[in-house]
Amino acid sequence: MADRLRPLLTGTPLLAVIGFAVVLMLPAMGLDFYWQRQVMLIAVYTLICSGLNLSFGYAGELALGQVAVFASGAYVAAVLYDHGHTDILLAFLAAAAVAAVAGLISGVPGLRLSHWSLALVSFFFILLIPSLVSIFEEQTGGSAGLPGVIGPTLFGHQLLGADFFRLAIAVTFVWMLVFRNMVVSRFGTMLRVLASSPTLAETMGGSVYRLRLQAYVLGALPAGIAGVLYTYMTGFISPEAFTMTLTIALLAATVLGGADSVWGAPVGAAVLVLGPLQAASFEQYSTAVYGGFLVVVGVVFSAGLAGIGRRLLRRFEVRRFKRRPTVDAPGAGTGKGELTIPGEQLRITGVTKAFAGLKALNGVDLTVEPGTITAVIGANGAGKTTLLNAVSGVLRPDTGSIGLAGRELTGLRAGKVARVGVGRTFQTPLIPSGMSVLEVVETGRLRHGGLGVVGAVLRLPLFYRVRRHDREAALAALAFAGLERRAHEAANSLPLGTRRLLEVVRAVAGEPHVLLLDEPAAGLDDDGLNELATLMRRTRDAGGTVVLVEHNVPFVMDIADHVFAMELGEVIASGTPEAVRRDRRVIDSYLGRRGEDHGPPGTAGASSAPAGGTASSGTEVGS
Repeated sequence: MADRLRPLLTGTPLLAVIGFAVVLMLPAMGLDFYWQRQVMLIAVYTLICSGLNLSFGYAGELALGQVAVFASGAYVAAVLYDHGHTDILLAFLAAAAVAAVAGLISGVPGLRLSHWSLALVSFFFILLIPSLVSIFEEQTGGSAGLPGVIGPTLFGHQLLGADFFRLAIAVTFVWMLVFRNMVVSRFGTMLRVLASSPTLAETMGGSVYRLRLQAYVLGALPAGIAGVLYTYMTGFISPEAFTMTLTIALLAATVLGGADSVWGAPVGAAVLVLGPLQAASFEQYSTAVYGGFLVVVGVVFSAGLAGIGRRLLRRFEVRRFKRRPTVDAPGAGTGKGELTIPGEQLRITGVTKAFAGLKALNGVDLTVEPGTITAVIGANGAGKTTLLNAVSGVLRPDTGSIGLAGRELTGLRAGKVARVGVGRTFQTPLIPSGMSVLEVVETGRLRHGGLGVVGAVLRLPLFYRVRRHDREAALAALAFAGLERRAHEAANSLPLGTRRLLEVVRAVAGEPHVLLLDEPAAGLDDDGLNELATLMRRTRDAGGTVVLVEHNVPFVMDIADHVFAMELGEVIASGTPEAVRRDRRVIDSYLGRRGEDHGPPGTAGASSAPAGGTASSGTEVGS
């Protein structure tokens, strides 16, 4: 048994293991029945909150059907017991199956809705509980409930008192190990990316559809298991136990503890059970106080109580890292780390894309060779970003062909295009919150796939090989850009210029066959432009295929090997920077008098945007 648990336990904080052992011994230490019940209630709420953590805290999907799933697990256990099936393992399996189905049903709206719309729809499932109980009154006992559900069995042994207490704690601990292993893996990282931006998740090789379904189903499992424990703990089940007030309380506990932290679930559950809300004098104000918790914690402690500890730990890690006399990566601190980037030829032929009859792309032909920087310039609305979106699979072309090293990309979804080897950045840097610089760069490796949820949970040897390779590749990419000294800093706290560099480094870490850069120079000062230019040249010299969309004409003319100019969705000129700079159509449509003197890259300013407009931001279609 110990050998089987070792993969699950590997890397688990010693504090958690010690805490589990201490709680198991509480009955032997004289803990009375009342407090045993309170501790078991914390365990039940921990299970439910962990499911909310997974769907809400990590995946960013506010599905509030957890109480309905909790009720389904509770009634499954009660009905089985009422029919003579007292084996608790059978109850767990049946409740988990029903919970998965319930989670799937309650989460399906999330495939079309999101955020508050999803929260509202999933919240309505709670209103169905009394109706369903009444419809199946013969099985559920109706509003009167099902009494006498006491003493389940395990391998023929009846579990009463301290035995059931230990089982409840053990089940909760094992699930929290499973939960922790799920979220501390590529799967968990992809969920965090999804919460930040579904578009970013897709362009890193993820499937938004699949990720959301997995989050709903996996998040429902602990709620179903919690229902079984709750039924046997109380010995009685009725619809009055599953109310909107409980939903609000559990959401408050999740946010209070820390919605995106493994520790958040037990911390929030403990506060919910042991806090002043359990005092009888506060009972009539419980809903208002729960709502107040959400407001106060959301404003003052946005990362929850567990997040406070995490921030303190990260500060300690940053100080410790800065005190190191040496670094491991070759070329560290100099921007001279070596990488080999497997660039491939990108060929675009006759690509057309129309929106409401207006052609954003009209028969675009473009070829990009490995080891080159190819720039695409043009005014706002010329179709530059639309072209990048078509190549990366964010948009599907109406006609034409897009090929990478002979492989057809046309019609593939963004996730598949990313897995083929297309990396990209965005006009506005998309950096997931709560991640360090190193963690952000590691997300660039997500396109390579790897172990699924089961492999992550079991911590198979391949998991450690993949994780070690991801870390080494990320450190090498940071050294390549000279950013390894900032590896443990909070990514979102970096200045704009460094965040733009970080996006490029993240894409480079994924070893893309072609790298698409969407206005990476926007808003950069002279130092930022020089750093970006150095990184792009090093990427090209390492074998990378780089496609640059940019409004900063002096920067483009200084760095590009080949330039394509676009107007109203068509390529109007192509060639060397000098040839395009002097092309009459390009001068008339875009460059104007600036085509006569482009200056060095550090002279960006008024000339960094086309006449009559400014560099656009975001990922607007048609830019």
